[in-house]
Amino acid sequence: MTKDEALKIALEALTDFDYDKRINAIKVIKEALETKQWVGLTPNELNEIFNSFKTWNSFQLADVYCAIEQKLKGKNI
Repeated sequence: MTKDEALKIALEALTDFDYDKRINAIKVIKEALETKQWVGLTPNELNEIFNSFKTWNSFQLADVYCAIEQKLKGKNI
């Protein structure tokens, strides 16, 4: 279950006074908080990164690594 799905269930439970819904909301929130979801790069995003280096006369592998790392950090905040 994604965090967004857990939040939707929680919101519904908070607007409804049904006890079972509230207990379920607590359960799914805990599950969502424990689940780490990794978002990787798409092939298009990787191509964009590598294409940006084609205009350089020379580049180091570390530069490519840093560009990929920066893109991933932006997606996995």
